Parts: sequence; structure tokens; C-alpha cells
Amino acid sequence: MPKLVYQNFYRALRRDIEINYKTDDHYLKVREIADKFNVSLQIAQKAVSQLESEGVIAAKQRTGIIIRNTVTAPSDLNGKKILVLSYKQDYHFYASFLDGIKQNCGLYNVAVEFKMNTFKETDSLGFGEYLLSLNADGIITLSFVNSALPFYYALREGQDIVADIILDTLPVLPAIQTDNYKHSYEAACILCKQNCRRYFVLGYYPQDNRRYRGFCDGIQKTWQGTFQPEVTYIQLSKMNVVGEVIRVIHNYSDTAGFFISDYSANYFFGMLCIQERIQPKMVLVYDADDAYFSLPGLEPVRSVAPSFKELGKQLSDVLIRKWKTGSYPELLQQKI
Repeated sequence: MPKLVYQNFYRALRRDIEINYKTDDHYLKVREIADKFNVSLQIAQKAVSQLESEGVIAAKQRTGIIIRNTVTAPSDLNGKKILVLSYKQDYHFYASFLDGIKQNCGLYNVAVEFKMNTFKETDSLGFGEYLLSLNADGIITLSFVNSALPFYYALREGQDIVADIILDTLPVLPAIQTDNYKHSYEAACILCKQNCRRYFVLGYYPQDNRRYRGFCDGIQKTWQGTFQPEVTYIQLSKMNVVGEVIRVIHNYSDTAGFFISDYSANYFFGMLCIQERIQPKMVLVYDADDAYFSLPGLEPVRSVAPSFKELGKQLSDVLIRKWKTGSYPELLQQKI
């Protein structure tokens, strides 16, 4: 049996023990394990020996297989696999996450695989079954916002999952997310210190979002009624906004502060500045990574929130700490 197939079987076997049995319970015999998981006796025996060496079970001739510790994780995580599942197909979005995840997992010999989501009904229990079928020790989900039900189902079935978006309807889901309001507030304060009197916020989300609200609150707090600056939000997902942005760049590039509030807007704005051969004096972006945001003519650009790469490191560390200690770290949900 190829190594990859063995690891898939071993993960399924261990998950069965962790979910359905407790310490001192009797487990299946080797032949029963082989039949249940459709593997050979030799492969079943290999997995039993591995579990015994890790202190999970005790296998004796007369008493059979006894569960010793269902939460013991081996100090060596070699053979563990993390699957990164992305809802967004944009390479610039997930590539930086992957860099951080792989860099962190490389310290522990944990394998990392990437998969673009193709499952359509991500709010259904069927998606939960799909997550279980992926044969991963841990799953990192990127940009899933309506999947509380399937995530809960998969967690209940013993699948380790961590997300990059905090789902308010699922407080038991481990998640790490940047604090949209806080970092946007900080961006406004930074631009105010540069004595900008005109502000433009560019993003693809509708205007009523936490990043725009945080930015506006930062402007108001800084000036505190002594001056009423004008803040304009340009929603890039609307039709025919290119001309408006070009006009703004030409008319205000030396006097205004620009806050680029999401990663997709980074590339739109940067390429437009290159096209128009204009470099605004004051540009802040919400999040960016140097390796994936390098635009000649629009440098330097300062990011106010942690990069996707840093998020990737922290997301993978949640799973690694869970495996090493047997439980998720506190807090389960963090804004950074």
C-alpha cells in the first residue's frame, strides 16, 4: 500500500478511536479493523503497532486491544497533513497564506496540501460530509462565510478545522481574523498625522462595512470638530468607476490620503497608478505581502494589518498546538 494511502487509513483509524471510544474501552481486533477499513491484515497490524508506540492503545494477546489515551499526540508530528481549502480562486489571496502555513509546518514535518473548493452548497450538511472525505488531519478554511452548519458537523465528527473568518453563529470554531475596525481606524490616524485634508477609501465591498466605519471614526476622533474633512468611499465593484478613480488620482494625488481597504483593490489601484504614471504621496493599504504586492511606481506602500502570510502561520499553529497538547489553545477565536 502506498504511503499516502496508509496515512489516510491511519488518520481514519485514529479518528474513530478519538470520537467513539474512551480510556479503558476494548477496541476492535486486528481482523475487524482490516474489514472495517477495507485494508489488509498487514496494514491493519502496522497501524495498531504505530498506535501502541504512541501510547494510544495497548495490544495484548489475551485481553485484546485496550484504549489507553484517546488524546495523546505524538511529539513527532511527521506524517500529519494539513489541507488548505480556499473559497476564493484568486492566486494573490491564497498564495501568501500558503507561504506562512508551509513555513510554520516545515518546522514540525507536517505536510501541507492546497485545494480549491469546488463544492457548491457550502452551507449544507453535504459539505460537512465532503470535509470529512478529504482525509486530512487538519483543515484550514479560507474565506468561507456561510458554512456554520457543515463546520459544526465536521467538528462534531472529530475533524480538526480552523478558519480565517470568525463565524458569530459558530463560537466553537477555532478562527483567527484581522480586526477590520481597529486597523482601519489606525489607518485614518496615520493619514491625519500627514495633514491630509481630503480622504479617499477604495474597496470592493459595499460602503456599509466595518473597515469604512473604522476609518471614518478615526478621522472624526482625530479632528474632533476642529475641522470637517471630506471622506469619499469608492466602491470598485460598481460599474463605470474606472474614470472616477482616474480623475481622483489626477486631481488629488498630492493633497489627499488614499486608504485601499481590501487586497483586491490593491492591484486595481496600483495598476491604475502605473497606467496613469502617477504616484500619490500618501497611500495606505489594509493588508498586503511584499512577495505578492510589488508594483513599480507605487512604492513604498504601508500595510496597517498583519499580512496573509502572518495569518497563515498563526492558523497552522492552532492545529499544531492542538495535536501537541490534545486540545485547542485559548482563545478559540482571536482578532489580531
